[in-house]
Amino acid sequence: MSWTHVGRLWTNGEPYLAIDGDLRQHWHGADDETYEQLVTTLAAEPVSIPVGSATAALLGDGVVRDDSWMEVFTAANGHIAIIQAGGPDYRTSVAAALSYPLGADDLAADIEVPSGHIALFSSACDGVGEGSMELYGPRPGQVPTEHGWAPRELATGLLLPASSPLYRVRSRSYTELDEGGCFARWLLIPATTD
Repeated sequence: MSWTHVGRLWTNGEPYLAIDGDLRQHWHGADDETYEQLVTTLAAEPVSIPVGSATAALLGDGVVRDDSWMEVFTAANGHIAIIQAGGPDYRTSVAAALSYPLGADDLAADIEVPSGHIALFSSACDGVGEGSMELYGPRPGQVPTEHGWAPRELATGLLLPASSPLYRVRSRSYTELDEGGCFARWLLIPATTD
């Protein structure tokens, strides 16, 4: 499968959410009580959480790296990949994560996308309004050669076009690679409709 790098997401250890773009208004992570409930829930290592009437997939693996970039890719068949990687050769670790077999991946969640857009944003922010993060569309470009430092400006999220009204989210937690590399991966796979 051929992948196109469309953006990066910076996390300070908090997970990101993948949810329908129009339903993100129901998330209020900037509210201390809501975020504290999420942190408590994370102790059980869930892969998805309810947000209003919708389901959001949780993206992020603190074992790979705590403060970390997550690289986002799309493919012509509508697949979306989110990769969190580490190691001495960053680009090689990211490439290995993209080509790693699906066999041991877990089915994490089904997310409905009636709006035609998937929002990826920090769970520590609100989905919309003053406490939210700015979302950008895809920005195709090269895969970074190294992990790099945190952004100097405010971290941003992504708003990606969806090719299906339903996605199956498959997750692969911390996985070691040769040469000291490691990764975690989330694949958003368009569900086929009969």
